[in-house]
Amino acid sequence: MVMVKITLDACGERLMKETDIVKQILIGIGREFPMIRAWRQNTGATVNPNGQFVKFGIPGQADISGIMQDGRRLEIEVKRPGGKISDDQFSFKKMIQSHEGLYFLVYSWEETRDALSKHIILW
Repeated sequence: MVMVKITLDACGERLMKETDIVKQILIGIGREFPMIRAWRQNTGATVNPNGQFVKFGIPGQADISGIMQDGRRLEIEVKRPGGKISDDQFSFKKMIQSHEGLYFLVYSWEETRDALSKHIILW
């Protein structure tokens, strides 16, 4: 028997996991914004085959990274409704924006689509 934890909102509705929202966003970008290249970014640590502890990713980096059609860097931080960014994520956001990159904090595919639509350049 497999136990699965399901989180419910105040009305008893199932809340989507962040990973589900990330998947929806990546699929949506591929379908509706083919001029944008986007991919999932991971951070964490593991032990390699030689037994060495290896960290990967940058503290605070966004869940999704990409490149806009005009060359600007794209970073999308995904949260469940009510989620807030950490101090590391805030610092990463400021760094991206200080280099003219786009950074969005989103809670759904619809929010992401609306944000991207405002920054697409039609050639």
